[in-house]
Amino acid sequence: MNVYIAYRNLNQHFCQNNACGGIPVNNDYRFTPVKDGIYYLLTRGNDNYAVSKEDGKKFIEDVMGKCTGEHPGFFPLVPSLNGKDAAAVIEITREVEMNGFTRKQPFYCDMDDGVLLSMLEDLRAKSGAPMDERALMNYLYPNAVLPEGDFNLDYVYHGIYCKEEPRPAATIQTFFPDKRTSRLWMTKEGLYVEIREDDSEKTYKVPGELIPEIKEKVRELCKEPAEAFVEHGDWEGYVRFDKDKKRIFTDPDKTLALLKEIASKSEFESSQEVDKRKYYLVGKNAPGNGFIGLGMMGFAMNPATAAPAPVPSNGPKCRFCGADVTGKKFCSECGGEVGK
Repeated sequence: MNVYIAYRNLNQHFCQNNACGGIPVNNDYRFTPVKDGIYYLLTRGNDNYAVSKEDGKKFIEDVMGKCTGEHPGFFPLVPSLNGKDAAAVIEITREVEMNGFTRKQPFYCDMDDGVLLSMLEDLRAKSGAPMDERALMNYLYPNAVLPEGDFNLDYVYHGIYCKEEPRPAATIQTFFPDKRTSRLWMTKEGLYVEIREDDSEKTYKVPGELIPEIKEKVRELCKEPAEAFVEHGDWEGYVRFDKDKKRIFTDPDKTLALLKEIASKSEFESSQEVDKRKYYLVGKNAPGNGFIGLGMMGFAMNPATAAPAPVPSNGPKCRFCGADVTGKKFCSECGGEVGK
């Protein structure tokens, strides 16, 4: 069962869903259990507050005890309700059996909005100062711990961290294009390692007898975990393990070094060119900050490391990278769609 609790501005919610489109944003209050109720997050506007596990559980119990009714459906898209421009949102998601299938269904509980607002204000006062971005990310993505015995190694990642700007409050999101540069991953056929070099991607099959050695090196790598927070455009690394995909953030340089060492002891399988419109580029052909500007992102290239500039033209320029796009639908430099 998942629970979402909010004090919502009805007129704003109605406008975003009907007139403006897009994802509804509640600028008042929302309370969300994170990771199956291990962590609790209270958000007001753009401020995020860490709520203790004890306070979070008690808050949910208190709110549910003050609800007056429950009904299936969706939150009403109306500019006002019962003469008020704000309402309490108590959404409970349960698994229900229907026609022989199990699916998740939201249920909504009725509650006085004034009572909920007072309870949220009290919870905010108990939660101390709001978290900055570093504290928020580290709170939402804590490092796990490797078991003392054997463990199932699922994934070793090295890549570029990219956050969405402007970033919605209380969310950490990434862009569609692949920001992974190198990785080790497990399949039904065995273990593979992939290394991104310049604008090519090389894949190696890892011999089974190497797995015990890899696990020991991974254990050494995880002895000094990194924090979850990474600056936009910087490198990050992490190890993922066991069936529940627990994660430990690791030093990106040491992570890449380990992946390259594994590749050097593995059997080369294939090499393919990187699609510039889909992947980040790394190495000598990439900008100094480690990635190339893609159309949907609008990152600017570093002139010190970019390719030589084309001969100046009076024709239309790409709004993402400045290249000449005369007579083109897509920019040949960054893949951006012309006119979008």
